[in-house]
Amino acid sequence: MHYLSIWLSEHGLTLSASKSKAVIFTRKRTIPDLEIRYEDQIIQMDSSAKFLGVIFDSKLTGSQHFSYIAEKSEKGVNIIRALSGVWWGSHPYCQKLLYNALIRSHFDYGSFIFEPCNKEGLEKLNLVQTKCLRIIVGAMKSSPNAALMVECVDPPLDLRRQYLSDWYVSKLIQVSSHPLLPYLDSLSHKVNIDNYWVNKDPPRLVRSYRRCKALPQPISQSPAPPIFNCSFDALIFKPNVLLDLGISKNDREANRKLYQVLGEKWMGWTIIFTDASRLTTNGNVGSAVWIPKYNVVLLFKNPCQTSVFTGEAIAIHEAVQYAKSHSLTKILILSDSKSCLQAISGNIFKSSSNSSQIIINIKEALHYCCVNNFEIALAWIPGHSGISGNEQADLWAKEAVQSGLPTYSSIYCSDILPLAKTYLFRMWSRRWNELTKGKHYRNIQPDIPCKPWFFKFKHISNKRTTSVLCRLRLGHVCTPVFLNKIRV
Repeated sequence: MHYLSIWLSEHGLTLSASKSKAVIFTRKRTIPDLEIRYEDQIIQMDSSAKFLGVIFDSKLTGSQHFSYIAEKSEKGVNIIRALSGVWWGSHPYCQKLLYNALIRSHFDYGSFIFEPCNKEGLEKLNLVQTKCLRIIVGAMKSSPNAALMVECVDPPLDLRRQYLSDWYVSKLIQVSSHPLLPYLDSLSHKVNIDNYWVNKDPPRLVRSYRRCKALPQPISQSPAPPIFNCSFDALIFKPNVLLDLGISKNDREANRKLYQVLGEKWMGWTIIFTDASRLTTNGNVGSAVWIPKYNVVLLFKNPCQTSVFTGEAIAIHEAVQYAKSHSLTKILILSDSKSCLQAISGNIFKSSSNSSQIIINIKEALHYCCVNNFEIALAWIPGHSGISGNEQADLWAKEAVQSGLPTYSSIYCSDILPLAKTYLFRMWSRRWNELTKGKHYRNIQPDIPCKPWFFKFKHISNKRTTSVLCRLRLGHVCTPVFLNKIRV
């Protein structure tokens, strides 16, 4: 406490002892009686403390925090209950949005750091979730909980906590200097796992870290987040990106129109075609750069976790790098990936896809070329429309899947983030197929859908219609046969 006082005074800060608490975190039943003083003021000892909205109890069971969240969520449950009943009120689409914003957001915040913990506290959150889903679809109380989750496409909370943990670790693992990484690396070591977590599962964060480290290729890392490794001028730079050359998709004269436009506006410029391809679902992604003027082909083989979006961006980045290294002052890069070009031209501070590592590298390279008087323009052309240069680039991209250079052997963070959702749905589907309750509904809905069915009819159906359909699908309806079955 003495050293803390010195550190605070050197940094112009003060500590209010009357507003502070001291908590001893231990599993021992008998806690020693301590008296902690700060500048002759006694700091109150307590069994728990609230820090950044999360209540940490002395044994780290999470019971107090989950009870607090369940009680706090009841206000949101009352709002949903007041807006509709079983046969009247707002559409389930609106209610699901309210549930996500007012209730599930409380479940998500910081919850994954406690597990494994007291299961009684977690069960309180499960009860609130079931209550909300039943109100949303207007189901009967006897409806199976697992079927309600599938009907609303709201995963079990324990799987969602693992998903949030996977997402968090996937984001932090790209920063090599992150202070949490050494601890996760130590805790995830096999010796520590066997010695410490003998009778219970490892924490969520440890599982997520081990899953990331088990990937066949290393994850691309940098000392700081990608956006801080680039100059501000490059981040706000607006490259010359054209998303409309007057050529539409499936235009039979697309090839003639393109070369007519090139002859009118870009006479004397070097034209570069870029493309990316994936031949199989879990196969590698090939990126290709095709320069017809010099008959130059650049092929790159990317890991199987790489998305086609990243493959397209890699091809564009290599085209810009080729222009830099060969001093080509007038370059027009043609790509059939509109989403990639939109990310390059968009605001890098607004969208996560705009701030991925490879997109930042492209903007930085384009800014360098602009400062050094290189004229580089990027334009979108429709793919598979008979444009000769694009068709040739597509063939080279397919060739790159097998024979491309392994220059980009590491995996970008933006490509491992979707793996968290894939794992969530895989585990949920496995659990759904193993359940014994809700067989009637599982025959109707054998797979986990991407979105609830009533999302497609939010403008043409009312609450009464959706409630009847949901009850029929769940198999729990107010008919004499079913009521007799439940002894009503």
